[in-house]
Order: sequence, then C-alpha cells, then structure tokens
Amino acid sequence: AKKGILIKGGEYLENAGKISAVALDKTGTLTEGKPRLIDIEVLQPQPVLAGADGQEDRRLGGWDAGQRAVLRLAGIAETLSEHPLARPILAEASRYEALPEPHSFQMLTGRGVTAEYQGSRIAVGTLDLMSSLGVAVSVEAENRLATLKSGGKTAVLVALDQAVIGILGIADSLRGNAAEMVRELKRSGVKRVLMLTGDDRRTAEAIANQAGITEVHADLLPEDKLNIIRQLKQEGHVVAMTGDGINDAPALAAADIGIAMGTAGTGIAIETADIALMADDLMKISQAIALSKSTLRNIRQNVVIALLTVSVLLAGVLLGQVHMAGGMLVHQISVLVVIINGMRLLRA
Repeated sequence: AKKGILIKGGEYLENAGKISAVALDKTGTLTEGKPRLIDIEVLQPQPVLAGADGQEDRRLGGWDAGQRAVLRLAGIAETLSEHPLARPILAEASRYEALPEPHSFQMLTGRGVTAEYQGSRIAVGTLDLMSSLGVAVSVEAENRLATLKSGGKTAVLVALDQAVIGILGIADSLRGNAAEMVRELKRSGVKRVLMLTGDDRRTAEAIANQAGITEVHADLLPEDKLNIIRQLKQEGHVVAMTGDGINDAPALAAADIGIAMGTAGTGIAIETADIALMADDLMKISQAIALSKSTLRNIRQNVVIALLTVSVLLAGVLLGQVHMAGGMLVHQISVLVVIINGMRLLRA
C-alpha cells in the first residue's frame, strides 16, 4: 500500500506471482488518459452556425464556423456520456457555449452514442454504428477516417439524421514509461503481452509499435475482450488484465488478476479489479507483479529454511548430538533468519 499498490487479498498476491500473460487496455492504461481533440473534418452537407458564414475570417479558437457546428452537435450528443473519449469533445465544445442536454440519449457500448435533439438524431461513433443506423458513409469520409487513424488518432464519425457531417480526430499520448514497463514484464517472465482495445486496428497498431507490443487485438467490444481473456486461460496462462473503463469491467472480472489504474479508472473498474494502482504510474503494473513473485519466492525460501532447521535438529536429537539448550538456540536463530529474510521484501 505504501507503494500505491492495493492488493485486495492474499489469493490475488499469490496469483499475481504466477502471471504468464498480461492484457493491456489502450486508452487510459497505455496512454495517458488525457485525450485531446486535434482535428475536426467537415463533410457535406455542411451545417452552418446561426449568424456565421463559415469563412476563414470567422474562426474562433482555431475552428471555423462549420467545424464548430460539427463540434456543437457532437458535444450535445456526448453530454450524458461517461466514455473517456467524450471528455475532450465536451471540453472543447463547452468553450463556446453551455451545451444543452439532448431530449433522449443512448450509449451503444463499443460503438458510440446516439441522441435526439430538436427533432433530429445525432450519432457519434464508429463505422459499425453508422452501418447499424443505416447512415451511408462516403468514400471521402472513409479516406479521411483512414488518414486520421494511420496517425495514431482515434477517429469518430458525427452524423445528423442520415448524413455524416464530420469526423473528429482525438489523440492520446503514449505514457512515457510504457515501453519500459513492457520490457520489465517480459524480463520478469511474462510470456505474452497483449493490447486489447475497441479502437480501430490502424490506431491501435500505431500506439502498440511505440510501446513495443507485437500482439494487438483491435475493434473489440467488451464481450470480445472477455472472450480473449477466457481463451488465454484455456491455453493454460495465468492472465492479468489491466484497464480503467466501464468497457474493461467484464474482462477484469474474468481474468485471474484484474488490475485497475486507480486515479484514472472508473468506479466500476476499480471495484471489479483485484489490484488497484493508486497512481497513474504504469511501472506499478510490473512492480506489482515483481513484488508478488518476490513474495512467493521469499515464502518458499522461509519454508525451506524452517524444514531444514527442524530436520537437522531432529536428526541431532535422535543421534544424541543436540541437547535442549543447544536445540532451542538453533531454533531461535532459524526464526530470526526467517524474519530477516522476510523483511527484505520491505526494500522490494
């Protein structure tokens, strides 16, 4: 606990020392969890703000009128959302005006959100969401979407009724120690390090390459993450899942060890996890696993010391070489050795 690692029971401490596969969520775990809205691509038909002509000389805060119109509609749709990617949209949109709440709202896990406002439907999310709503996505929109994703950005479509009106590009920087953490995991004996994310494959692979992760599973829904965790367990791995969001909760619960990023994590993720990291320090993942391995190793050493001491004393008594005072002295020395050996963990 002094190191900011909260382990919720001895069973989880033991299991953590046996971990052979670690699955990592991308957003808020490998990345800083501070996404920023970087791009607003405006598509036709272009919505126009009341009293604005959308010209370059009418820019406010870096966005022109058309971009602000797309941003405003996306902000209204995301007003009631708890998804991490809603934060940068709301933060940017609220710079210009107080956003009204939609008349109705629906969150479609892993796909996006829909909302009704002033008789129109606003949808913000993935290609799959648009397809399920019957919204046609033009070749131009798909090309712009691919360009944003290839740069490591999370790109979401914004639709008004049956037309895609824009694309938002959101960037979340890789944590500075992510690559080091991955190396430490492999050095400690973890055989497989995986990225599990609901993001598009292009976006996921761009981040994974920076972190040194070669096994990437993208475009995942919460149930897909759950199935991958179950598959790893069926293959004989002791699995740790690390995440911070609502979408990670099923996988966190199914893993042998669920690890939640404490201050960045949602309440349900922290509640579901077996280990909570109380700081946004990615190295604490490898530290928690290393601490568990050290603890198990220390326990085994102490058991061996105790058994050897008892065996030697028993043999000495049977052979008449050890008397009571000498036996008691040796026993107490062995107890001190065990205590001192255990105290080494305080420096781990």
